[in-house]
Amino acid sequence: MPCNTKAGTQQVDERHPEKPLHAISEVSEKTGVNSVTLRAWQRRYGLLNPTRTEKGHRLYSESDIERIQLILSWLDKGVSIGKVKPLLEHSPANMVSAEALDITSEVIESIDAFSKESLEKTVQQLLKEYPLSVLEKQFFLPIQQHLDGLDTPLSDAQRAFWLSLCRKCLISTEAQIKSTGKQLIVVMSFDNEGSYKLPLELLRAKQQGRRTFMLENYHGKLFGLDRMIAQVNACSVVIVGEKALQNKVLNDLLTWVTKSAIPIKITGTIKQIHPDLARLSSDDSLLERQDTEVKA
Repeated sequence: MPCNTKAGTQQVDERHPEKPLHAISEVSEKTGVNSVTLRAWQRRYGLLNPTRTEKGHRLYSESDIERIQLILSWLDKGVSIGKVKPLLEHSPANMVSAEALDITSEVIESIDAFSKESLEKTVQQLLKEYPLSVLEKQFFLPIQQHLDGLDTPLSDAQRAFWLSLCRKCLISTEAQIKSTGKQLIVVMSFDNEGSYKLPLELLRAKQQGRRTFMLENYHGKLFGLDRMIAQVNACSVVIVGEKALQNKVLNDLLTWVTKSAIPIKITGTIKQIHPDLARLSSDDSLLERQDTEVKA
C-alpha cells in the first residue's frame, strides 16, 4: 500500500507505526549494497518487497534491512544470488551469522597458535569460495580489529604474523589470475607500514579483468608519477591509505588528483582522515566505464 507522506516528514511503517521506513539511498548507505543491486534483487530474484510512495519511490522497513543483511550473510557463505531465496524462506536468521562467527573464531585461534600451514590453507580456500567484497567486511576487518585490540606479550608478533600471511595469500591468488583486459590500473600506497588492503585492492582489480601494477610505500615526488603512468599506459590509479599524510604530501596529492587526466580512486581510512581526498576520489563505476570504453 502506498504511503501518504509530505516532503520532509518522517515516513513510518503502517504495520508498525513506531518503526520508520527508509529510502533506498539510506538503505544503501546502511547495508553497503548499492541501489542498482537492491532493485535487481527485487525485480530479478524476488528477494525484497518494499512499499512505495504515491510517486513510486521505494521505502524499506527495518525487516527489509534485516533481510538484506541475511542475504549478505548467505553470500558470505559463497551461495550464488540465484539460490538465496529458498534459503531465506527456510532458515533461521541467526544460522548464517553464527556459522560465520565460528569461522572467524577458528582463524583467530590459529593465529594465537601461529599455525602457519593450516591458516594459509584456510585463507586460500576462502579466497576461492567467497566474494572478495564480503570477505573484506566479514573476515579480514573483524580479525584485524580483534588483533588491534590485543595488548599481550605476543600481540605484536601475532599482528605481524597475520599481516604477512594475508599479504602472501592475496598476492599469490592475484598472480594466478590471467587478465585479458586492456586496462591497466596502478595500485599504490604512501604508508610506511604494510597492509593487507593494498594487495586486496590489487586482487580486486585483477578479478575485475584488469591488469595491475603495484607501487608500495611511495615517497617520491607526486608529479613524477605522471611520467611513469604514461610510460606503463595506465588508465586509472587506486590509492590505498591507512595513515594520516603529512601536510605537504597531502597538499601535493590534492593538487595531483585534481589535475590528473585519469580517474583516481582513494580507499581506506585515509578517506575519513582527510575528507578532501574522499570528495575528489573517483568511484568504481567510473573506473568500470573507463574499462568498457577501452575494450570497445
